[in-house]
Amino acid sequence: MKTALASVYDYLIGVDGGGTKTHIRIEQADGTPIAEASSGPSALMHGRDKAWAAITIAINQGFHSAGMTPPPLQRMAAGFGLSGVNVPAWAAEFSALNPGFGSIVVASDAITTLFGAHQGRPGAIIAIGTGSIGALLRPDQTQHIIGGWGFPSGDEASGAWLGLLAINYVQQVFDGRAHNCALADSIIAHCGGHAGNGDDKHNRDSVLGWLAQANQSRYAQLAPLIIQHAARDDVARNMLDKAAGEIVSMANALDPSGQLPLALCGGLGQVLRDFLPKALQQRTSLPLADSATGGLLLIHQHLSQDFS
Repeated sequence: MKTALASVYDYLIGVDGGGTKTHIRIEQADGTPIAEASSGPSALMHGRDKAWAAITIAINQGFHSAGMTPPPLQRMAAGFGLSGVNVPAWAAEFSALNPGFGSIVVASDAITTLFGAHQGRPGAIIAIGTGSIGALLRPDQTQHIIGGWGFPSGDEASGAWLGLLAINYVQQVFDGRAHNCALADSIIAHCGGHAGNGDDKHNRDSVLGWLAQANQSRYAQLAPLIIQHAARDDVARNMLDKAAGEIVSMANALDPSGQLPLALCGGLGQVLRDFLPKALQQRTSLPLADSATGGLLLIHQHLSQDFS
């Protein structure tokens, strides 16, 4: 298969496209690693043309970092794990905008995260980043996905979901429905206000201005502030405890028996692990590899069917 594959494609690309960043891995057709690189977000909700632009930037950066001129697109095959693929119209539009790659296969970033985390073997993942989603690969090779409904109605425990909790708490502080705290001061400052005066008109206007421009990625940027304050601020700690409760619910829905290995993935996965009940902590593990590696496994699987 590799000989036939190498005669058609010089390079394989694995792509992990989320709401905060795009991460890619490049390897030769024989599996030799070449480079990895990152760029801005390529979640499909931000626009399918914008997703392609971010992916192209990352791929070009990867080749340049390896001291290579990017080859013609038709000599490359790519496996994409993208946030937003669960919306069929977005996935179809993205595929139709293929700028010339010789072969592509598009899947949810949950599937590529799952493939990477367990190296293609049965197991479960809960990926917590800008958004959140859970996925399962059973021993019979059937797949199951939960969550991933998208922002703002879903994505429980995610960075964007936490950001919504945080900014809502600030609103309650302004209204006198909640007490001011260090976290609220930090959120106000992040929005362009100043700490120490929750009912200041400048602070209100700063938060309203921030809200007028806020999207999923901007809400997720508030999550690190919650984490920073969690050790000393009960409000921040309670938000992370709520996120942990959502992870417990997802884990139970994915694999009620608790028999398959479970990896917590994404930028917030390991942070939130510390807030889980001990029994679930003991079930969890680090992913063996990332979603971009899962994208490579996806395109290998796709091409092996073509060349078998």
